[in-house]
Amino acid sequence: MIKFFTSALLFILLTMVEFGFVHGLPKPFLFTPLVFACGVYLYQHLGSPIGVWWIFVLGVFLDFWHLGLVPFESLVYAAAAFLMVFLGRHFFTNHSLYGVVANAVLTMFFIHFVHGVYLFFNSFGESLPLPWSSFFGFVLWQTVLLILLTSVLFFLARKIELFLKGLLIVPTRESL
Repeated sequence: MIKFFTSALLFILLTMVEFGFVHGLPKPFLFTPLVFACGVYLYQHLGSPIGVWWIFVLGVFLDFWHLGLVPFESLVYAAAAFLMVFLGRHFFTNHSLYGVVANAVLTMFFIHFVHGVYLFFNSFGESLPLPWSSFFGFVLWQTVLLILLTSVLFFLARKIELFLKGLLIVPTRESL
């Protein structure tokens, strides 16, 4: 029960930082996917299933507050979480920076692919053309910032793992 409350509190704090502070930064830093990167890092590198839940709950949060690009963000993020688990188990190792970054980037590309397909089909009835350059610029910057953030998390792994073990989010060897 303590693990649930501490992970929920940490998720809420990260979400508040991302949507309250990071989105107020100038371009391109406002595109930093803080909660998503932390969720992928928790699952892929530390092996905590809480990261999968964070990605799904982030989609529910985007749906609830109508902050996403599409009206069904919770389904998109649930599929992305499933893809992240599949890629993490069958294709990428958690011991390599490349594996963690590749899993994060491919999962994010899946989300952006679904967004792009939705925007493409939704733009048929519109009189104004969709600004694809803005969309692809957003995808490019978010991918670059995701790579940087995931790399920083990977290199700070030991300190983050000790912090999360203190919060009981990552299991210790005694609790296994």
